[in-house]
Amino acid sequence: MPVETTATNLYTFRILLKFQPVADLEILYMNKIDHLLQKFQYWIRSKSLLYRFTLGTRILLAIGFIPTGLVKLLGHRFSSMSIESDVGAFFEILYQSGLYWNFLGFTQILAGVMVLIPATSAVGALLFFGIILNIFVITISYDFAYTPVITSQMLLASIWLIIWDYDRFRGFLFNQSILSEINESGNLSIASKPSILPQPVLKNSFERGVYITGAVAGLLFFGVLRGLNMPSEFIFILLTACIICFITAIILGIRNARS
Repeated sequence: MPVETTATNLYTFRILLKFQPVADLEILYMNKIDHLLQKFQYWIRSKSLLYRFTLGTRILLAIGFIPTGLVKLLGHRFSSMSIESDVGAFFEILYQSGLYWNFLGFTQILAGVMVLIPATSAVGALLFFGIILNIFVITISYDFAYTPVITSQMLLASIWLIIWDYDRFRGFLFNQSILSEINESGNLSIASKPSILPQPVLKNSFERGVYITGAVAGLLFFGVLRGLNMPSEFIFILLTACIICFITAIILGIRNARS
């Protein structure tokens, strides 16, 4: 494109921007955000290593929620801390609520299960985000020591999962009919139709088996930490299986990324 044409376009853009109605400018900025999110989603979806990172993230979040939620759903105490402390008193109040305590456990289990199922993973990520955001605010409001470090990472992980499935939420975030009208009328909009996203999959049955085995072993192991009774030898086997699956998944992911 000639330099004169480029300069003219830039000058025209500035003039239009100066006199553009506020409502149209808001739509323009929304389009820019939408465009950037689409490009970022397409980029991460095209990376096989990031796909495996996403699978691992879903498994870890499910492991963090399902055993904990099961404790609450069954009506057991989550913590043995003294009620003399603020945190201990907080958990005791929640436990004594009864039905609400069970409800918290149910929602955690539901979110954990949904993020593991491909058809419901997007809704599960959104549900997980709402729950973990609430937990994160609680952990920074009370003296939870280093717990906010863990909850903040889980919060970021849930945001990552939402971005991974951004195309499913796009219609809720932006009014597509209005954006389409702006595009057709020739105003300053860069909104585009969603690209056909890459649909990465695991290469073979062995790799799928590694992720499934790691998920089951992790759920059982953290279930033991939350009160599930098992022989000590079995606990060691579960921990070993988790470590082996984790290392194997990393090796397979790097190998597939290189190929």
